[in-house]
Amino acid sequence: MRCSLPDRPGSLARVTSAVGEVGVDIEAVEVVDVADGRAIDDMVVVVDGATTAQQVLDRLDSLEGVEVIQSGPSRGHPGDAVARVAVGLQALLEGSVDVERGATTLVGGLLGADAAELTNDPPSSRHTRLVVALGERWLVLNRSYAFTDTERHRAEALSRVAAAAARAQAHTSVPP
Repeated sequence: MRCSLPDRPGSLARVTSAVGEVGVDIEAVEVVDVADGRAIDDMVVVVDGATTAQQVLDRLDSLEGVEVIQSGPSRGHPGDAVARVAVGLQALLEGSVDVERGATTLVGGLLGADAAELTNDPPSSRHTRLVVALGERWLVLNRSYAFTDTERHRAEALSRVAAAAARAQAHTSVPP
């Protein structure tokens, strides 16, 4: 789940304590972004047994200053991102995936996009859309909640790296 909370000492402790009070285990926490006095944190929690996901959400809703931005099935632990990046870049460098599919999967998957596609023209932006240049095309990511500025910067950096990996792979695969 993704939560917005005040960026001050003790705020994350209040959230994790509240989750623990309803009997849910927290497996991972990642600080996604910090801006304007707010922190955006992703948490992987395990809900099973007598506790329901709604009980967790209700408990967090009772905390002043805390907002649950998104909740749903996990797309993996935040720490898994490094492995996904490494495998994706390796596939691009080896040429086992074309740059468009590789970059779409890599960036879209890493940022938890519901949909990712390449277009020839940049679409108009909206709150839940992220548009990043990828060579001469545009990578468009959509999801049900907003992308943070930090995620936008990550997507831009990954797109540049994916394009560079594709250029390197194309250069090495050209026969003499």
